[in-house]
Amino acid sequence: MEAELRGWARRRGFAVAWGPASVLPLARRVVQRQRRTGKIDERFASRHLSFARGRPPRGWQALVVAMPRPAHSVGFVTSGRRIQALFPPTYERYLRTFEDVRCDLAEGPLKGCELAVAAAPLKTAASLLGLVQYGRNNLTYAAGMGSYLQLLGYVTNARLRVPPDWRPCVPRLLDECDGCRICEARCPTGAISSERVLLRAELCLTLANETLGPWPSHVPSGVHHCLIGCLSCQRDCPANPELPVVESGVEFSEAETRALLDGRSRTGCVREAIGRKLDLLGQPCQEEVIGRNLRALSADRVDPAAGTMCGACGSA
Repeated sequence: MEAELRGWARRRGFAVAWGPASVLPLARRVVQRQRRTGKIDERFASRHLSFARGRPPRGWQALVVAMPRPAHSVGFVTSGRRIQALFPPTYERYLRTFEDVRCDLAEGPLKGCELAVAAAPLKTAASLLGLVQYGRNNLTYAAGMGSYLQLLGYVTNARLRVPPDWRPCVPRLLDECDGCRICEARCPTGAISSERVLLRAELCLTLANETLGPWPSHVPSGVHHCLIGCLSCQRDCPANPELPVVESGVEFSEAETRALLDGRSRTGCVREAIGRKLDLLGQPCQEEVIGRNLRALSADRVDPAAGTMCGACGSA
């Protein structure tokens, strides 16, 4: 079964690792310790780092898959002009990808086995399993993928062999990070520090543009470059390949774009169309977030003569 699982991953360009299911509560304890010692902002942790407790049945395994993901371009039309904005890797169909890969595993190398999505801090779990290494930007990197990946965690009763002397790996920093401060210099909000590897997530631009409300004071104007999320610490990272970008196949019409920019849907048909397209992107009920971010993305990218967003957004 192990050979079939490795072959399944290799054919898809994935990487895979497994170990005792006890690695998942161990990963949760690592995060809890970071919270207790103040390394993770408590307000951020209470909102974003809640994981279900409990243990899988005795003898079950933890399985983590590293899947390469591209960025996705999303089209908008304003004043008759088509412009594009980026979704960084993982935003497009993030949750659905867990189920897609689970079904692929269940129909392939783990056919006949029980398999469920794991609730755990996956970066920590993948590091403990030796699947990934950390960058100084606190992202995880896998061979051949860099940090442009999605981690997918599962628990299974598949009889995957684990050495009797198995021990969790010690988390490691990439060799390329030694003496390198590129991500620190590129971070627009000061979330990356040379004093520690752990990201100051409460300062990260990604958190700010995933959360509705006024922009925090630590977010400078003009730093937005993605429809949601941030790529500043990854695009120039020496450990990363060139970022692959593919078309999402989703484009918002001029009426839909204007409705998002205005912060309201002018008619029921426009509102329904926006909802359908966000569902296709795996971002349901995110009209307010996407609209707010689209306004920020376009604020410093307007051609005064034409009154439209200019090519800095990625015009087609």
